[in-house]
Amino acid sequence: MDEIYLNGSFLPRSKAQISIMDRGFLFGDGVYELIPVFNKKVFLLDEHLKRLKNSLNLIQMNEIKGLDKIINTLIKKNIKNTFFIYLHITRGVQSSRNHIYSENIDSTILLMCEDYPAFSENLIKKGFQATIQDDFRWMKSNIKSISLLGNVLLKNHASSNGCYETLLVRNKKLTEGSTSNVFIVKDEIIYTPKLSNELLPGVTRGLLIKLLNQNNLKVIESDIYQSDLINADEVWCSSSTNAVVPIVKVDDNMINDGKAGSITMKIYEITQDFIINF
Repeated sequence: MDEIYLNGSFLPRSKAQISIMDRGFLFGDGVYELIPVFNKKVFLLDEHLKRLKNSLNLIQMNEIKGLDKIINTLIKKNIKNTFFIYLHITRGVQSSRNHIYSENIDSTILLMCEDYPAFSENLIKKGFQATIQDDFRWMKSNIKSISLLGNVLLKNHASSNGCYETLLVRNKKLTEGSTSNVFIVKDEIIYTPKLSNELLPGVTRGLLIKLLNQNNLKVIESDIYQSDLINADEVWCSSSTNAVVPIVKVDDNMINDGKAGSITMKIYEITQDFIINF
């Protein structure tokens, strides 16, 4: 997993160098994607590249062509079968530190492979704990920005409190997790926060909605209030890292008597089958 791609070249990770004047380093000025690879096959690549294109457009950067070819080459160079590709694009290098960016600089493009840290089925069945915090991040969380300090602080808040995830609330409404989208179940109906600038349009979120509909499981995209979350019959988080993660306790509130719910486990199994047969 040592070889990476940086600005037109494949080279060992230890040899990669990026200028201290790169706007990604100085300002967090860039976007990224985390793309799963299962058995040497890229998972939902078109959806990831579509979201990347949208993120680039929202920060007034041009689309990057040829990423699919770079990804396929990187996969061939990787001895492992299952891993992540981290794709990181910044606005590039300027001669001086300036909030105002130049129009004619070349983007910095980095792709590298990372281990896939999926949870075992036994851990999934046991479920995980989460905590609630105010969503203090910026108001364009629909952009998959490399500026992740808010998410870092919120994820570490979860970890330091023995939790898997921090669930975020803004104006009493659930937005998402620090590194995930969120679904709840009430009276056998599944709900997830509707898309807005306050949350990321998760690729896995989109896949789960599609699979739920295909399996006649009713799902509604709507406002979800903190009280709805606390009183839900089931709760799960979704991300490219772990598609379905049951949440069985939120702060001091038990969900489904502290057990992963039946609908949660059903969509977990459906998703695993989809991945295996992809």
